[in-house]
Formats: sequence, C-alpha cells, structure tokens
Amino acid sequence: MRIGVDLGGHKIAAGVVEKGKVVNQAWEPTPRSRKPEETTEAIERLVKSLKVKSTKSVGIGLPGMLSLDRRSVVRLTNLPRWENFPMAEILEKRLSLPVALDNDGNCAALGEMESGEAVGMKDFVMMTLGTGIGGAIVSGGRLIRGHRGLAGEIGHVALLHRTPCNCGGIGHGETLFSADTFDLRCSEKGVPSVPELWDRRNDEEHRNFWNRSLEGLACVMISAIHLLDPEAIVLAGGLSNLPELVQELKPFLDERLATAFRPMPPLKISSLGKDGPVIGAASLTSTP
Repeated sequence: MRIGVDLGGHKIAAGVVEKGKVVNQAWEPTPRSRKPEETTEAIERLVKSLKVKSTKSVGIGLPGMLSLDRRSVVRLTNLPRWENFPMAEILEKRLSLPVALDNDGNCAALGEMESGEAVGMKDFVMMTLGTGIGGAIVSGGRLIRGHRGLAGEIGHVALLHRTPCNCGGIGHGETLFSADTFDLRCSEKGVPSVPELWDRRNDEEHRNFWNRSLEGLACVMISAIHLLDPEAIVLAGGLSNLPELVQELKPFLDERLATAFRPMPPLKISSLGKDGPVIGAASLTSTP
C-alpha cells in the first residue's frame, strides 16, 4: 500500500492507494493562512491519521513549481511565502519516512494514466481547474519536465491582457479562469457560491464576465493543442465539474483551432475526481 497527498489551495487530501484505487482517506481544509509551517503540520497530521504501518514512503502533489530534484518548492503560485521551502526534508523529519514531491498537475496525469481517462494514452495534456490552472504534458508515455523541471505550467500561458498573476507575471490564463478569481467575483456581486455564479452565466450582469473567462481558458487549450498535438486533453479539479463546461467552451475553441488540427482532440473529464491526484502522488514512490 502507498500513501499519496494532494495539497490544494482550499483542501488537503491524503489517501491510502492500493491497485490504483483510494481505499482509505482523510482530508481537512487548507489552513486559512496557506503558509508553509501550518500547512506542513496539517499534512503530517493527515498522514498519521491514516495509521498505515506498512508504508515506506509518502508522495505529495503540490500546486506550483518545484526544484529539478523535487526536494524543495520554488514557488506555489496561490500559496504565500513558500519560496525555496525545503519541504521534503522537513516532512521526512516529521514523518520519519522518505517523501517524494511533484507538481499536482503531474500527479493528476500519473493518476489518470494508472486508472483513469488516460489509461493506454501516450500523448495527452492534463489540465487541473481549481484554485488556479495546473497542467502536465505526457509525450511518448513520459512526463515532460523541462530543463529546470518547470514544464507543464499551462495556467501561465500569457494572453493579451495585463491582469497581475500570483506567480509574479501578468496576463496569464489562470487570472481569468480560477476558483480564486471566481470567489472574488462572488464577493463583489454578493453571490453565495461559484456554482450559483455559473448558473447565472447568461444573466446580463454576468455574461461578459463568463465569456471572458471561457475565452481565456479556450486560448490556453488552443495553445496547448497547437504546440503539442495531443491525443486528448484531460480535465480535472473542482471547476471541471461545472455543468455543461465543455459545451460552453466549444464556440471559443472551434473558431481558434487551425484547420490542420481539426477535428478537435476530445476534452475528457476525469472519472477519478478528487482521487486522481492522490493516486498519482502515491505512484511517485516505489513502494509496492
């Protein structure tokens, strides 16, 4: 049995994985501060709550950019003060176990390859739609990591606007389509939740907002298709479950897709749900 952990901006999930399935799990909200000290304590607490004595290591998926050796955080876009945080070393001391880290988009892709929508696929793009937009690229059956280990940051495709992104750049895709962006809109307009905001997408007050958000996401997807020529794009994360999301995206995608790339590769919604990144994180370890 293996243990995987998925750290998100709103929730931390930990699970025991056996034969590609989560057989026992625990979760709690991400600490309100989102700071490394409190968040690391929460991860330790969750892993210990699973009470698995036979595991020999823990895999953790993180929402951001990691060092090439996967031992330290470079930057977690939507979590503050994590720069150069030696997370693997700290958690190994706390848990007395080896700890393997990777980007949460990579973990989601590994989970889909093990027991989800990407079983048998050799070339696909993973997009996780949540607090931000995470991503991963699989080519020839292998994750593409890049020169510094930062490849796959699809949410940071640059578009023609100047909205500041939490990563330190401007005009990135996830500034238009993310849970944090939608939460802010809810607060500004007095809407109780993101699903209700989505349900009101055709109201005059919200139509332009949602059209811009969908257009931004579509531009990110089209860029990935033109660059990588994938067999499919697999979508996961809480926002991927917005009703009729794929249908609403279609007009924005169709008009931008180069004719040589038609028909459009399928957009597949993960069947693993919240378990996918946990399954993938657990697969980072070699523990049987």
